[in-house]
Amino acid sequence: MPTYSCAIFMKGGELMDKNKTQKRRGFTLVELLVVLLILGVLVGLAVPRYMEAQKMARARTFAANVREIVSTLEVYRMDQFTATAAYYPTDLSALKSYFTQPPINPYTGTSMLSTATEESGIMYTATNLNQDFTITLIQPDVDDLDNDKETTDYLCNAAPGMFTNTSSTIVCP
Repeated sequence: MPTYSCAIFMKGGELMDKNKTQKRRGFTLVELLVVLLILGVLVGLAVPRYMEAQKMARARTFAANVREIVSTLEVYRMDQFTATAAYYPTDLSALKSYFTQPPINPYTGTSMLSTATEESGIMYTATNLNQDFTITLIQPDVDDLDNDKETTDYLCNAAPGMFTNTSSTIVCP
């Protein structure tokens, strides 16, 4: 039986084996593992920062919505001015016509103008024959912003700088 051999002649008449002339294709296992290791380190650094930024964004959105409600209450009061006095609404549902989209509690996904205080995160009280009002922030710190491992605390205690105002209409229980 005849035997066949595969040989390739290169420039200059050298005889070379076919296997040595093939170009290397693909990556080695070590190269792939190094790339995976680098990606793992980058993800390990990025994910905690992303989660922390998401927590802060949710708290800032809640605080901005509270400030927006306070501003809208003032607009409502000016619109309701009568010959004797200006007054605030008895509940926040009267403000619905002032918003194209009502402020949404980023923790519960419900309207902050709702009378269901647990879902809205705030409790509105008109006082002094609707001449004054207070907004009590009852939103729990579910994200543990202050990292004290206490998620039953109120958001305004966990991030007090977000809820400061000079008119003392916003209260923390």
